[in-house]
Amino acid sequence: MTAEFGATAWGRAWLRTAEPVAAPPDRLRPKARSLARNHAVTSLTITAGQVEAEVAGHRTSLRLPLWDDAERVERLVAKALDNAGPLAPGDLPDDLAAAFRSEGIAIAVPPDALTPDCACAARRPLCVHALATLYALIQRIDETPALALDLRRQAHQLPDPPSPDWTPMSTINPAHFYKSPGETNGPTTSARTRVR
Repeated sequence: MTAEFGATAWGRAWLRTAEPVAAPPDRLRPKARSLARNHAVTSLTITAGQVEAEVAGHRTSLRLPLWDDAERVERLVAKALDNAGPLAPGDLPDDLAAAFRSEGIAIAVPPDALTPDCACAARRPLCVHALATLYALIQRIDETPALALDLRRQAHQLPDPPSPDWTPMSTINPAHFYKSPGETNGPTTSARTRVR
């Protein structure tokens, strides 16, 4: 059975931000997970250094630092994408997450590096709405791991790898598109015209 939150290496890194191993149990976490699970987190927007959402009527945002060593990050990303072969849009190779760990580059940030902002009246900085936003972020990163890079990268990002399911129209020769290999240019009779 697939994990609800943290199904990928990229999502698991962010799950450790929401649920630090050494942290005591938090009564807000089950409620926050429920809000994310039941689609109460809407208008989730992920940009470099910031996540914004609407959670149960409260506008919530999380600010976080970008990676300091952008050149090293981009070098690792380029190397991993060159070696990965075809990837689905938004996917990342697991080797890249392992390369980040071996280079000491944190995919996610520790909880104290987050700067939450919420319009609710809660007295703690990481309120239930901010936590729900964090869980919704984890779900989105599990679905599209490349968002983990977009969130921490500098603005000069490398282009996404081309989708293996997409062929640019400019590469298709219309004269040969419907022909089988070895087929001549003479008139052909299709199966449809033969069946009456």
